[in-house]
Amino acid sequence: MTAGLWRRLGALLAGAVLLAGCTTPTDGAGDPGGAGRPTGGGSMNGTPTAQPSAPAGFLECPDAASDKDLQLADVDLTTATWATPIGWADASGYVEDNPLEEILANWVGEPVDDPLPRLNVGAVVIYGGLDWTDLADECGRVPITAIEAQLDRYREQIGAEPLSEVERITIAGLPALHQDIRLPSYDYTGYWVFSENQLLHAYCQWTAQEYRGPIEDGCLQIVESLTVS
Repeated sequence: MTAGLWRRLGALLAGAVLLAGCTTPTDGAGDPGGAGRPTGGGSMNGTPTAQPSAPAGFLECPDAASDKDLQLADVDLTTATWATPIGWADASGYVEDNPLEEILANWVGEPVDDPLPRLNVGAVVIYGGLDWTDLADECGRVPITAIEAQLDRYREQIGAEPLSEVERITIAGLPALHQDIRLPSYDYTGYWVFSENQLLHAYCQWTAQEYRGPIEDGCLQIVESLTVS
């Protein structure tokens, strides 16, 4: 797989809003009566009180998806930014020859301090046009079997075979998947973050086992520095 040439995406498209919860102090420092208040849903006179339920018209979703589901990211993945690995620079002369979906943006980097032969690169590609409408529940969760079937179709589309099982991880605080893949000309390690209609695919490829170490080191720097606005 060769990859395309757009530069880092943070300056290209403005972003989505992440929702975050906030709490107030419940200890004595910020709350004069806090030290004597009960915890665990009780009342001041010791009589248990019912936990509040979601208001009518709202759906109460669990904090995390189960092992059978993947939570789709509720963000605009085109706002993603990341750090160029140390000793790397933007690469030129690459195109994405097997696009999985509609390409929204594409970046490719390669080692320059210790150059490697062509095709030993790292890339981040943002795809659009995904549609989970028939599979996602009201909380934006998709069965993991459906996600794995999608990855199977991607592998078939580019003539690839898996080298490892699909691993569930977190990237930029978002649910993600990781898997090592083999194609005829190279192997690569790939990372996938799915949103409701987009896909962020970060991957790094090597043409010989001797190049795997420096390429994977750079890939980890990309993934660990990645943020989404």
